[in-house]
Amino acid sequence: MNIPVFKSGDKILIICMVVIAVLYMAWNTFEVDSKQQLTAVITHESKLVKKINLSNLNQPEYINVDEEGIHQVIKAEKGRIRFLESNCPHKFCVKTGWLNKPGDRAVCIPSRVVITITGNNKKVDTLAY
Repeated sequence: MNIPVFKSGDKILIICMVVIAVLYMAWNTFEVDSKQQLTAVITHESKLVKKINLSNLNQPEYINVDEEGIHQVIKAEKGRIRFLESNCPHKFCVKTGWLNKPGDRAVCIPSRVVITITGNNKKVDTLAY
């Protein structure tokens, strides 16, 4: 006996539910809040080096950090920040790229410099939830 487990209506319903779930996750993941206030906090060994309001920047700002014999250049633009240059051995901090959402973080382990983005985001991260 060959009895089908799923009928054609069941298959259509499952496909629709999967499409709706994927669209919902994509909407929540890539949605940009234009009213969000982003602040970048640059620390060295948990001591504040500089705090920058990324939402109010009109032109790029470059921050030079010389810690533990390592020179770094951090570039901040409206709504985003990154390690632009570093003379640390592996340059993982530079490869991290742009940080633009609350909770994003870039770390240079040899010099112990951390960039963290904070903001007024009260949404739940759908990927981590």
